[in-house]
Parts: sequence; C-alpha cells; structure tokens
Amino acid sequence: MLIVMYDSIELLATLSNLPGPSGHEDEVRKFVLTESTKHTKRISADSMGNVFAEIQGTNGSPRVLVSAHMDEVGFIITYVEDSGFLRFATLGRIDTRVLPGQRVVFQVSEGLHGIIGSKPPHALTPDEVKKSLELRDLYIDIGASSRADVTKLGIGVGSVATFDMHFTRTGSKSLVMGKAFDDRAGCTAALMAMEFLSQNPPSATTVFAFTVQEEVGMRGAKVAAEHVHPQAAVVLETTAALDCPDVEPRDRLLSLGLGPALRVMDASMITQKVMLGYVSEVAEKNRIPYQFHVSLGASTEAGPVHLSGEGVPTCVLSTPCRYLHSPALVLSIEDLNRLPKLVEAVIRGIDQTDKFGYKVREAF
Repeated sequence: MLIVMYDSIELLATLSNLPGPSGHEDEVRKFVLTESTKHTKRISADSMGNVFAEIQGTNGSPRVLVSAHMDEVGFIITYVEDSGFLRFATLGRIDTRVLPGQRVVFQVSEGLHGIIGSKPPHALTPDEVKKSLELRDLYIDIGASSRADVTKLGIGVGSVATFDMHFTRTGSKSLVMGKAFDDRAGCTAALMAMEFLSQNPPSATTVFAFTVQEEVGMRGAKVAAEHVHPQAAVVLETTAALDCPDVEPRDRLLSLGLGPALRVMDASMITQKVMLGYVSEVAEKNRIPYQFHVSLGASTEAGPVHLSGEGVPTCVLSTPCRYLHSPALVLSIEDLNRLPKLVEAVIRGIDQTDKFGYKVREAF
C-alpha cells in the first residue's frame, strides 16, 4: 500500500518561500538534503553544490537521471552609491518592465528588505518619458543614507537578493501564487516522485539531481550529467502558460489545468522521436492529461544533459506557469500533482539500457 507523505501545496509553499538565487542555493539544498534522506541513504553532493539522491533499481540498470534546478532568478549588487542606493545586475533573465516598485529581500541576519526604484515619473523630461527603462536606470533602496550605512547593514558588492514574495492561494481552489516556482515546482515533483519510487523501486536505478545555476547557463546540469552517466534522462521544469488576455489564440501554446507540458523541441534540444513517442504513450495509457509544447526561444537543462557522454535520450516535463521570471507566478496544483505521477510511470517503463536506441538493421 502506497503511503503518501507529501501534500503538494505545503511542499511547494515551503520550497517557494526559501531563498536561492543562482550560486546561493544553500537554503534550498539544505531542505532537499533533509527530505531526500527520508527516501534513500544513497545521497551525495558535488563541488558545484548539486545534490544527488539515488533510488537503487531492482535490476540495477539502466541508469535514469531526473533533474530539477534549485536556483531562482534574483539580483546581485554591482555598485554602492555614496548616497546609499544600490546598483545591481540580475541573476538570470528578468524583464526590466516588471521591476520598478518591487520589493526585494537580502539574506542577512533576519532579512533586509528593499525596494527597486528609478527616477520619479514627475522628474522625467519629455524625451525620458518616451524611453524604455533599462537596468542601468534602476537601483535598490534599503533605507541607507550613505555607503557606510550600507556596510553596517552587511551589504556590499556581491550581495544577492530575491523577490520579496510569499506563497499564497488565489481565489481559485486549484491555482496558487508565489515566487520561484521556476523551478521549485520541479523540485516538488522530484521529491514526490522519489517518494513513490522509494516505496516500490523500479527496474531502473534512478538518480534525482537537484542542480544549481540553471538560470545563468544551466551549469549544474552539465556537471550532473557527467557525474551520473545516465542512459536516459527526465528534466523537470516550469514553462510559460500563455492563456492570458491580449495573447492571440494561435500563440496560447499552453494553458493552466490541462496537464504537464511535454516538450517537442526548444532552442537547446529536439526531443528524440522514440523518447517523445514513449512518454506520450505512457501518459495516455495512465490517463494523465498532457500538452505538447514547442518553444523556439527557450532552453532547459535538457540541452547540456542530452549532449553529455555519447548522447542521452532526454525528455522535458514542465508545469505550466503564468508570469515566469517575475515576482509572482501562478500555477495549477492539478497540473503539479499530475507531474510526479507521470514521472513515476515513465521511470517504471524504462527497463532496458537500449530502450531509446535506434536499431540498425542489415539491408541484405
């Protein structure tokens, strides 16, 4: 009998509220390590900060990698003005248009709060009004009046901050709101899938990798893939739901509530046909709703993973989210709950090292 430990909303809330900008994933890593020990003793970490939790398969092979990144987009201080205002760069890609007026928090002592500001609208010249805001036009105000004040508060060049946003329910029972769902939703699904598989191990040995620095170039995933040497991989991500006003119907690629997204291709990978067919067949057999997804501009950890070693058949399963890389994202708990079930079913069907290999037949 399967005993379910996790409540997906509570788990996502905890992960979402933790700070973890790229290169500073410590709080998330600590939580993931603690949770993973509930499901396996085969746990390790590498010098990059990636965490690995292995569920030993009944046959020992093949080896399957399941990855989800721990980091979130954030901010890093690049300069402190004499007046105490902070200039910054982003860790990961954030649209400048969403930044003015947003609250941020630094992880010093009990947390230091600030707000992103720019030249006040009533002080703008007519030409400046017409100009788009650039990152160099913005600053963070932490209430300091001098560079010395900033130093006393424990802030300086290299300090990092995240959006100051806490997990909450929306007016809908199925939709929730919070920061860092990209990719704490993937981490949530990975822990839930780990729980399922630990209670009834599959044939394949499954290594869950919680990776670092995805938002700044998928760096942790490259190292993780070389460490695990998998024969197949499943990347758990979030992706943009475009079911919003002013988006043309033909551009509404994904919608909330219709199931996880199975990526056909993106800027970093075209999903292997055999793998794509297998995952979609598993979803249909298990009556798990899913959506096909083509994303021509985005990239995921599948890029470096599928190019590692001699090539790794890889699929990307994503939770659709509105407002990616913004202070607050919105997702469907129904979609998130379906994801670990799909991951479990996919893993249980991978029982051969050459399952996704192309067969070479003699022509005579």
